Amino acid sequence: MRFHPATLLFAWGSFVMFLQPLGLVPLAVVAAIILPLCLNFARWRTLVLVRRARWLLLSIAVLFVLATPGQRLPGIGGELGLTEDGLVLGGEHLLRLVLLLASLALLHEYLGTSRMMAGLYWLLAPIAGWRAMRERIVVRLMLVLDHVENSPARNWRDWLLLDAPGPDRLALAVTATRPADWIVMLLVFAAALAFGGAT
Repeated sequence: MRFHPATLLFAWGSFVMFLQPLGLVPLAVVAAIILPLCLNFARWRTLVLVRRARWLLLSIAVLFVLATPGQRLPGIGGELGLTEDGLVLGGEHLLRLVLLLASLALLHEYLGTSRMMAGLYWLLAPIAGWRAMRERIVVRLMLVLDHVENSPARNWRDWLLLDAPGPDRLALAVTATRPADWIVMLLVFAAALAFGGAT
């Protein structure tokens, strides 16, 4: 059975929320399950997303490792100001971000840009009547994704200098949801509530 893109996007969003309260050990367990799947089925997208976020990842690591108070590490690490709490918090945030990016790459690989945007368009239905915001958000995201995927530029400096026209027309095929989609979204929502109450 093939679910509506909105159902899979909703499930991905719930997965991201599920990651937030997890500590380092549970995150490592989730990463041991999810990352091999992402590298197997969406290797290129996963590696590209992580590579493009490398400076953000490095900034998070430095910020938490060097600026978190706590028990200092023994030896030279402690003399440099490194703490156990900083290493744990830095590891947690790095794993969360890597899991978010990798799972998004896997979802993008499975759905493709058009279906992914169709799912987002469906999920943005509550703001459909507000100054055409739903259409603006989806069109701009589609243009960005098209530019990033099809541009010959290799880095952000090349993108700034690139003067290439965008596509003349964007197609978005929005399909209706089925009862199975609603059942899955309700189950995911109920699981998220139960997990949130348990934590």
